[in-house]
Amino acid sequence: MTKNKLVAYASIISIIIFALYSCNKIEKGFISTNLYYLENPLVSTMGSITVSSALITDGSTTPLTVEVTKLVDMDGNDALPLLGKMDSILGFSGNVSYLDSTIALLNTKLTTTGARPFSVNPHGGRIQLTPATQYIHPGTYTLSVKATNIRGSVNLPDACKIIINGSGDTYINYGGSYGGKFNPNTGGFLGPISVNVESVNYSATPINKIIYIFHDKNGVVYNAKKGGISNRVNRWSMKQFDPYYPEILTDSSVEYQFPSVPNQFPVFSNSGINNIPRGTFGVFPAIPKSNNNSGNPIFVFLDMAFFAKGTFIINVKFNDVEWIL
Repeated sequence: MTKNKLVAYASIISIIIFALYSCNKIEKGFISTNLYYLENPLVSTMGSITVSSALITDGSTTPLTVEVTKLVDMDGNDALPLLGKMDSILGFSGNVSYLDSTIALLNTKLTTTGARPFSVNPHGGRIQLTPATQYIHPGTYTLSVKATNIRGSVNLPDACKIIINGSGDTYINYGGSYGGKFNPNTGGFLGPISVNVESVNYSATPINKIIYIFHDKNGVVYNAKKGGISNRVNRWSMKQFDPYYPEILTDSSVEYQFPSVPNQFPVFSNSGINNIPRGTFGVFPAIPKSNNNSGNPIFVFLDMAFFAKGTFIINVKFNDVEWIL
């Protein structure tokens, strides 16, 4: 065979191969069927901000676009409307301090924003839970999504379990409690007395209140309306944390109404007096010398934050003294 014929045959074969190759579509990129969420289940508490990682790509070509195909609650009911449900979330626009001492001043720091309890970021698939989860039922939700890239799409049924737990503690006792006798002029410590917080009872009520009830060693309730209530000198009182409403003395309690605020009350921490800070939210309610049998004014230290809206009744027992009224 001549050289020219060989060249001709080679050309024909090349044309045939090219034609065959051209008939096959070149696939671009790769998408795995094993995409998954690292946090599964994704656990959060009502009213909290929780964000998952993006979908683990398993080598898939990025970027990935993710859309929700299904969301159901623990009973299998359709929960997709939650993705479009907007709720108003109360927050602070700036730091709050003891200088914001009236409702009007406090209100200037409050801001309201709209938020959805659930959302899935279409760029990568991060699951985002916001404080608006405080308005939905706690429980387990199951999320299904579809992921798409340059290669195509993959459906991921039951891609992630989302567990919304109840709101948890309604209060925290940060510093425990202790008691003592003190100098009525300087506030100086004169010796310990035994005290304990016997109970903190919470109930949901339209008006927010913190109610202190003081019991002596015999279980007798202190009559604050008759005997009065004071504070350990040069220490913080609840009135400084709660200047928004008047202190109410009854024949069985001392009551403080507090405003509805984001997250917790008090809304600012103890800055201390005369460079003497005591506790995060420490207060020192005191019984005057004339109304107890210790021979001195006595105090109890309490350091609490309150997370729920409603009424808290705090029963405190002074184990070493009796009331004189």
